[in-house]
Amino acid sequence: MLMMKCPKCQKNIRSALLAELKVIGCDQCQAQVPVSNVLISSNGFTFDRNDLLKRFYRYRKLLDEVIEERNTMSGNNSASDVSLRSIEKFMSVLQGMMAGARDHYRCEFAQPIPVKLRYLQQECAGSIYNLSMDGACIETFSKNPLPRVNGIVTLVFQLPEQKDTNIIAGEVCWTHQGDSEGNLGHTSGVRFSNLDGPTRDVLWQFISTMAEKKLSEEKN
Repeated sequence: MLMMKCPKCQKNIRSALLAELKVIGCDQCQAQVPVSNVLISSNGFTFDRNDLLKRFYRYRKLLDEVIEERNTMSGNNSASDVSLRSIEKFMSVLQGMMAGARDHYRCEFAQPIPVKLRYLQQECAGSIYNLSMDGACIETFSKNPLPRVNGIVTLVFQLPEQKDTNIIAGEVCWTHQGDSEGNLGHTSGVRFSNLDGPTRDVLWQFISTMAEKKLSEEKN
């Protein structure tokens, strides 16, 4: 979670959207204040976001090593429960740091959103697993062609509890091929390109509402 100290009342302002806002309202004193000196709070630890960004790749490499070590320990019957719990907690802290370093809040869906994809001169069905103002993570059935990195994909979908259809084009940034048995589909990361004003407004309203809802649930 991202947070900053209100320059008016000195109380903490918490919002997953701080990296995307220039001004934010303080819930404590109701003042509109400029966003500055953003911190990342992760499982009881606090980091200066700017300092983290300067060392991002070091922490990213450390997280990869911790995940590998966790997997090794999980397969080792002699590893103690205390050690396993500790490394899980350490991994959770690092994952929280990485999430806070993103430029855009990523909305994760418990139930993936159905989407139609157009690419390689064909149309197929898929699912959106997470969504941000910058892009989305999608999955398609492994029987469909794997999208090409740097290729253009058009997404056609409706957001939950909304009737309007969104049509957004984007560039494929990465792909992961599914298995040949069809049990695991292709996953791809798509970066949106040239969002028009109305579509940007719709996405922002939805994502910001979801972020506020999640924060409210965490407080309760």
